[in-house]
Amino acid sequence: MIFYFSATGNSRYAAERIAAATGDRLIFLRDAIRSRSYRYEAGRGERIGFVFPVYFYGLPSILRFFLEKMELTGCGEQYIYAALTCGGSTGGAADQLAGLLAQKGLSLSARFGIPMVDNYVPMFKIAEPEEIESRLDAAEEYIEEAIRVIRNRGLGDYNRCRGTAAGTMTAALYPIYAHGRSTRPFLVTDQCIGCGLCQEICPCGAILISGGRPAWVKPQCVRCLGCLHRCPAQAIRWKKPEENQGRYYNPRVEA
Repeated sequence: MIFYFSATGNSRYAAERIAAATGDRLIFLRDAIRSRSYRYEAGRGERIGFVFPVYFYGLPSILRFFLEKMELTGCGEQYIYAALTCGGSTGGAADQLAGLLAQKGLSLSARFGIPMVDNYVPMFKIAEPEEIESRLDAAEEYIEEAIRVIRNRGLGDYNRCRGTAAGTMTAALYPIYAHGRSTRPFLVTDQCIGCGLCQEICPCGAILISGGRPAWVKPQCVRCLGCLHRCPAQAIRWKKPEENQGRYYNPRVEA
């Protein structure tokens, strides 16, 4: 089984590619949490994967929340791997995952890093279409390597994009994310058509359509930016309503 989280399609693409090659079932964390599905039984010899994006060199809050509640039974010597998608480097995110799994008596068998397209618009401009396609083409090498290793149950750290001083970067920057994630910077313009997609896709229920427009009803969210990137009217903005910061959803995934 493959547990995955994705807001802009990168990790979903990687998870679906791995699942297609291995025949393993996919479990979308947003849906699992909404249905309060935290108990899973691993079949004999079943691989267990975690595929997710890296936020501030660490774990998305939704993955941490899920792992704290997850109950995985039927595990003996399970093969457990992590495939991390990132814009540049993964930092110590896999180490964080390994620590949470260790609390449940589980250990990572293999780790992979998959550099894709950075889409954190508060800090980075979305790349031009040609560059996006180039980066996605380059990501195929990393995905194919992960598939080969996973199918053969290879052991070890295959992550080639941890970055320099990975642990230091995570220690310095991840607390900003962990203790932040304020929803206050989100704004909505008059372009809003009231379709409700943002409310539907928000993984933590932070958005409620009120008076035909989205309102952020929780002080914090996952900060996945799925609402901003997937708004069909491009009405959701970050801090500056007059600026359209660009949008991204992996073009190789059907939204």
